[in-house]
Amino acid sequence: MNENTRRHTVSLTDRALLTVTAVDEVLSFDETLVNLDIGGTMLSVSGRELSVTKLMLESGEVCIKGQIEAIVYEVTQKSKGVFSRVFK
Repeated sequence: MNENTRRHTVSLTDRALLTVTAVDEVLSFDETLVNLDIGGTMLSVSGRELSVTKLMLESGEVCIKGQIEAIVYEVTQKSKGVFSRVFK
């Protein structure tokens, strides 16, 4: 586990209710895709008729209801500065 990533939990019940803890930010959401930031890692939840039913950013808990089809982790890359791109 990356030192900068804090512990989190992902709980899926009957592919209809997803609870995630240690969420820093909800990056985007619509009826087919919800993107969450968990300590520099993006968690993408895709499906149909998705809705964020509980959002408690103070405690970092998010609940998503709907027909959940996929849960994907993506490590986000910090953007490189101008100088790192110029001096490749």
